[in-house]
Amino acid sequence: QFSQAAPNTASRHFLKCNDNVGDKMVIDTNGNLRNLNNSYGGFSDISLKENIVDAGSQWDDIKNLKVRVFNFKTDSASDKRIGVVAQEIETVCPKLVGTTYNKDEDGNLLETGLKSVKYSVLYMKAIKALQEAITKIETLETKVAALEAG
Repeated sequence: QFSQAAPNTASRHFLKCNDNVGDKMVIDTNGNLRNLNNSYGGFSDISLKENIVDAGSQWDDIKNLKVRVFNFKTDSASDKRIGVVAQEIETVCPKLVGTTYNKDEDGNLLETGLKSVKYSVLYMKAIKALQEAITKIETLETKVAALEAG
């Protein structure tokens, strides 16, 4: 913890994991998580899953999301980022948004809090929409080729 400080930098760390060879994983005070092999995973083995079916269309959800450029209030205005706004995502895909509620001095949950986006789920929705786009493109290419040949 950094009591009485907010370093917000990649040169200070909340957590640093290393061995006798070097750093393996670091969580910086600016919230960035870095690891040696740039690999992030989730449990996905078929033995852990049931009721597996193809996902439905994600086309409209992805089409209706707004990708924004912004800076965080704690950053310089020139420190631009690209991403989404949780409250906007919530109107299209409410299950992609979670809320971490604030607590009062006694530890009781308040109605206020910070919203976050489940980016890993958003990425899967984007992959499904990309697959749909590929199918549409291939269909159009086939039609164009047939028209050009005819």
